[in-house]
Amino acid sequence: MPDSQPLAETPYLSVVIPTYNRKESLLHTLGALVKQTISPSHFEVIIVSDGSTDGTSSAIKAVVFPFSVRLLEQVNSGPSVARNFGARSACGEVIVYLDDDIEPVPQFLELHEKAHRTDPKIVLIGPQSMPRGEWFPIWIAWEHRMLENQYVRFRSGEWQAGPNNLYSGNFSVNRADLIAIGGFDSEFKRQEDVELGFRLAQHGLHFRFDGDADGYHRPVRTYASWLNTPFLYGVRDVQMSRDKGEKSAMELAKENFSSRNPVTRLMAKIFVGRPILEPALFGILKPLPLLLDKIGLRKVGIAVLSLLFNLLYLQGMAKEIGGAQKMWKSLS
Repeated sequence: MPDSQPLAETPYLSVVIPTYNRKESLLHTLGALVKQTISPSHFEVIIVSDGSTDGTSSAIKAVVFPFSVRLLEQVNSGPSVARNFGARSACGEVIVYLDDDIEPVPQFLELHEKAHRTDPKIVLIGPQSMPRGEWFPIWIAWEHRMLENQYVRFRSGEWQAGPNNLYSGNFSVNRADLIAIGGFDSEFKRQEDVELGFRLAQHGLHFRFDGDADGYHRPVRTYASWLNTPFLYGVRDVQMSRDKGEKSAMELAKENFSSRNPVTRLMAKIFVGRPILEPALFGILKPLPLLLDKIGLRKVGIAVLSLLFNLLYLQGMAKEIGGAQKMWKSLS
């Protein structure tokens, strides 16, 4: 596809957006990029359609944008492959990764650009915030609440951003550094951004959170998909430690488990890895948040989701590490 507008100069930023069957959401994201406070000549947008079948390509080709847009298409291979394809094809010195369900605020690209012009070795992470006044299913509302809890700590200075805080929907990195370490690991279907973050840190890059480089996040995923996520996180943390040599992944897991409330830790010790007790507990817990939300007890339902998330994470870790005994030994 030809550029929507020929560039008089090489853009400094390349905004890479992987997409799969989210035509309307993607157009909304692109509409927000039209409103950016920096000149359209400073950036290009590379859309990587990961085997979309919803008319994404036709919809993009029908719109004229004030910045250069390139549409790349691949057989459905997953977001990591799409992000790597986009980065390899980029002209900009800096890659800004943006998801197709995020609406960036007007100063979004200006802040990413300023950060890298000041410090080429930075990885800038921005928030993925909940749009105020909009309704979301309880499991999405839980995600927003957990992320906002992190953002509050980043903004206050209580926490400093690190590789384990890298979220692929809103971050930027020097393209040469990204290419040098091989980009995303396409074998990782979850935690691929955190795994990348650890390798970027080993490569000598450092991380900073900028709460003003914001994007309003409207994720669309099923409850079944949400339930699968923490389990895979547990699996991936073991794999990062065991297969990638990233020992800090297990150190962080140990630290996180020790900071959980006593009820969560006790229930984990009693139920996780027990052939009869574990299925019985999950049989009760999995439908419970939806029921609580339905009867008007969303706050209680969100608390149950936190418990459920932690237990599913440990279940995934125990499975991958070779049983609950080995897991508890690693976390002790």
